[in-house]
Amino acid sequence: MEVHHHSHKPKNWKDYISEFFMLFFAVFAGFLAESYLEYRTERHKEHDYLVSLVADLKIDSADISQKAVNIENVFLAGNRLVDLLYDDNWEALHADSIYLLSVKLYSTEILLQYADGTIDQLKNAGGFRLIKNNLIAEKIKDYIKDQSRLKSQYEGVDAQLKYVMATNSALLYSKMFTYSGDILSGRMEIELKKDKLNAIKAKSGSKFLSNNKTDFIQYSNQVYNLVGFLAVYEQMALSQKQKAIDLIKLIKKEVE
Repeated sequence: MEVHHHSHKPKNWKDYISEFFMLFFAVFAGFLAESYLEYRTERHKEHDYLVSLVADLKIDSADISQKAVNIENVFLAGNRLVDLLYDDNWEALHADSIYLLSVKLYSTEILLQYADGTIDQLKNAGGFRLIKNNLIAEKIKDYIKDQSRLKSQYEGVDAQLKYVMATNSALLYSKMFTYSGDILSGRMEIELKKDKLNAIKAKSGSKFLSNNKTDFIQYSNQVYNLVGFLAVYEQMALSQKQKAIDLIKLIKKEVE
């Protein structure tokens, strides 16, 4: 039986170069495709982060708007209380008002509640590297920084309020009020139990636990300090609201 041998034409250097370039371009094309896919994935993530952040900022802005009204109401109540406590006829003429203004200081919700979900993801999941617009990234970081400043200022407000409440408990009778409405929105109606307070006065001779003018002046000073903390807190909150609004506008231009 005759055996036939297949002959192979030897490759020349041009064939090797051609095969090399074909392999090179195939690998390079795959690299480009993978890089583009990664780029598109990151851009989608960036878009999702920014859209989610806009939703959070809108929640923040609405909360600040409501709490700013509450802070202003507490600020006005504190200022009015300071004036009444310094009046010479504070006990005879202003006892009921002192009770009502005092309770308003600690029965009104002023703590800002941030929607931090997206910001936490940006910080913890390395999301900031996905945001290509440097101006947006810097404004987000500035917003986060002012969140911390506001929280620190509230701690000062809260500490001063604790002093006020302690003095309040030493000077005013408790359980003198009825409440109705929503404390979180600031739409709460507070009524003084005047009959009960008048009965205490008829029995003890005073509507207060102390008749010492100096005690009430000290109370007034503490309220005045609280008012100062509140004034700064309110301005910082309104500034933060404007930053949220500006950031929303900037992000919308980027994603739309």
